[in-house]
Amino acid sequence: MDQQTSTRERILHEAERLFVERGYHATALQEVADRVGITKAALYYHFSSKVELLGDLLDPMTAELEQVLDDAAAQESSGGIGAVRGTLITGWLDVFLRYRNTLVTLLKELPATPSDSFNRLLRTMEHGIEVAAGAEAGVPERIAVAQAVSAVTDPVALMPQLSNDVLRDHLLAGAWRLLPESAPGARKGRGGRPRSLSEEDADLARTLYASGEHSVDSIAARLGVSRATVYRHLKK
Repeated sequence: MDQQTSTRERILHEAERLFVERGYHATALQEVADRVGITKAALYYHFSSKVELLGDLLDPMTAELEQVLDDAAAQESSGGIGAVRGTLITGWLDVFLRYRNTLVTLLKELPATPSDSFNRLLRTMEHGIEVAAGAEAGVPERIAVAQAVSAVTDPVALMPQLSNDVLRDHLLAGAWRLLPESAPGARKGRGGRPRSLSEEDADLARTLYASGEHSVDSIAARLGVSRATVYRHLKK
């Protein structure tokens, strides 16, 4: 590794730490330079602005998310939409865990910091939700996919006391509750939909329906089963 590459990586590392500790807006480039042990002029040799530095933190994460999205989309022909969702959710969670500090910065302040890098990240996540929902998905199913993406994103940043391993296990379990047809080893009936519900999911279906706020269609989409399956359990 040459000296120029090493200095650039040290700048990125210290900038990320400061963004997490102090916030993006509250961090001055002079503070980054001081942490690295270089002059501000030397920092400007590598990065012309704080926005450019931010882009170099965000872009690698986004590039990995895009690669996972491509891999997930390629699963549809052989594994169906369940395989697409399983690959996307699991792959994206692993990326978010690898870039945990960047994600902390993102959730804290970046939505109020317009940049090409942030817009690229948003486009990637929006496209991922569309791909994972599928062309024929209705609104309830699209929302369930969006909820699953949020379920494996926000806690990574908001629960710093938990280790990556603990987070990964529990976040995937929560995502598969929203998208049960995508869980590893999920049993699928004809058309890729389970023909029955666990007792826990059956209770959830009855509770949702009794509230009057959820239709049979939306419950079926959320639990990944057919309308007939929901009706069968509602009658018990």
